[in-house]
Amino acid sequence: AAAKPGADDDDEFITVTTGEGKLVKVRTSKFEELQQAVQTLATYCAMMEAAFFDYVPQTAEALLPLLSASDDVSLLCDEARSAAFQTWASLIKCARTGAQERSQPATLASELLRTFLQRICAAMQQDSDPDSLRDAADGIAECLKSVGPGCLNAQEAAQLVQQMFKFIDDSLLRTSKAEQERKADAAGAPPELQQDEDEEDAEGDEEACRRGLEDAVGSVMEVAPQEFMQCLPECANRLKQWLSVKQNRTLALFLGCDIIQHLKEHSEQAWPAFMPAVFECLMDKDGDVRIPAAYAISLAAPLPKFGEAAPEAFKRLAQIITGPAPKKKDESGKVAFDNCISALFALARHQLPLCPPDVPAWQIVVRKLPLQEDEDEAKKVHKAVAEMLLEQHAGLLGPDQAHLGKVLSALAEVYKQENLCKEETDAAILRIFQMLPRDNLLKLASGFSEKQQKKIEKMLS
Repeated sequence: AAAKPGADDDDEFITVTTGEGKLVKVRTSKFEELQQAVQTLATYCAMMEAAFFDYVPQTAEALLPLLSASDDVSLLCDEARSAAFQTWASLIKCARTGAQERSQPATLASELLRTFLQRICAAMQQDSDPDSLRDAADGIAECLKSVGPGCLNAQEAAQLVQQMFKFIDDSLLRTSKAEQERKADAAGAPPELQQDEDEEDAEGDEEACRRGLEDAVGSVMEVAPQEFMQCLPECANRLKQWLSVKQNRTLALFLGCDIIQHLKEHSEQAWPAFMPAVFECLMDKDGDVRIPAAYAISLAAPLPKFGEAAPEAFKRLAQIITGPAPKKKDESGKVAFDNCISALFALARHQLPLCPPDVPAWQIVVRKLPLQEDEDEAKKVHKAVAEMLLEQHAGLLGPDQAHLGKVLSALAEVYKQENLCKEETDAAILRIFQMLPRDNLLKLASGFSEKQQKKIEKMLS
């Protein structure tokens, strides 16, 4: 028998509108159960991968209502919908790997992607909530990556990119409208009432939404770089437009980073639209702006064309890194600083002949190892350092191996730290220490902290 609703029970129910327009009461615990069910499916996909292939169609059918939710019951369960988007991406991966193991074409994975894009893009066109739009964009990015290269033709790529840009335009318009309303409301109001935390949160939500949408554009580049080339002129226009507005520079720089990362040499035709701004933004007061500026140089450093700008990049990065360190509470500043070190590392590795003679690039980099604040950059740099040390890289080691002690100290510091070092890098570090003659290690021991010495002893035992 159904429990009689009383005063204490009212909080356990919520009145919602169904897709047919009916008002119904739903127990709030149902939302939690729905989310848990979706997360359980995600776990099955992650654990079984290709072995889950036979269950993919049935699971997709069960998740389908959450993709194009049009009633309050589904829309109110944001966390379950977000989990469903990521689970759908996992289903695509199961379908792709399962087909590969069975030597079948990836038809099911492609069908799942197109179903997702059709449902999600249609729902996004009716949506103005930045959080749900961001979740949808994140889902698009993950689904594209799960299918992999060749999943979009030229028409599909262009259409998807245009849709993402349209949603970014809509977000910018909402931000502009909210700012105008804030100014109108603040006119004549006391100073203490002119800034609302809710307004700040709303703007932060819109910024996160735009970043998610831009990341979806980057995912199109990743899986369909050749098909994306037709969109490059439009990207150049967007870059110029966004860079002209202070609040949109970070968005523009991350788009520039994606263009460099995924299009490589083919990105060079768009460089005039944003590369001058990259150098300007390296010195910006805002750490959130400096992060993608430094990251762009890291990505461009291996490309021969960047040699034209390399000398200036060496100078500016050296100036930043040898200058005052960010304050302890400046979180974005510390991440930006790590990205500058990573950028100088990439330049030293790929463009060293173009380094000005008064910039000791390797010495500056080695002194700042290990990286601690940007975990993704830390893992990348530490992996490269370990590989280059195994190759006896002359620049990294320095004259008469003067940098060896500091490099070993840095590698010992990050060894077995999952947030800073991948398992494959741990294996390389272990190999390095086991290969070194004990006498050499003893000579360098004074440069190791007590914690590092204990790690080294454990590696050698």
